[in-house]
Amino acid sequence: MEKNNFWNEAAKCGAVIGVILAVSNMLENSVFFTEGMGFIYLMVLEFFAVAALHYYLLHRYTRRRSQLYTADEGFTFGQGYGFLLAVSGFAGIIVGVVQAVYLHLIVGYSAYIDRYVAWMTGLFAQMGSASSSVEGILSQAITELQNTPAPSILKTLWGGVWSSLLFGAIFGLIIAGVIARAPKPFDTEVNE
Repeated sequence: MEKNNFWNEAAKCGAVIGVILAVSNMLENSVFFTEGMGFIYLMVLEFFAVAALHYYLLHRYTRRRSQLYTADEGFTFGQGYGFLLAVSGFAGIIVGVVQAVYLHLIVGYSAYIDRYVAWMTGLFAQMGSASSSVEGILSQAITELQNTPAPSILKTLWGGVWSSLLFGAIFGLIIAGVIARAPKPFDTEVNE
């Protein structure tokens, strides 16, 4: 890793995180439409595991970037936060492309909505009878889902980018704050 190679390093680190998040997204969608509540618990566990891995990788990449700067230079909060957002942006592009391909080309948006509606009605059927007000809200939500036009591929892509940037911005506040170092130009080591 070189100090003057900011965008190249951000793209490489973002590619690794983007692939992990994209695979996670596809896995969550696949598990989401399976039968049984056990898979829902697996999906929640997977979500937290991927969130922890996402945080760890962002922290690791930013710490590695900060080690390129000497004690005389320091590593500011802005440098760390900027690097984190750049990495998250590149990761978001990969996630958005995979989401768009999965949703629009592999599964198809109408099939996705049909599977979602079937899953939701099956979940309510397993829970037992609901009150008439809940049934009214459920039928209205299903009607809205089925009548909503499919988002464009570009909107789906931007959704992936913004979600990744949001996680990066939240994690970045913590990571950049922890990793930031003030410059210490007069900090010399004397061995006597």
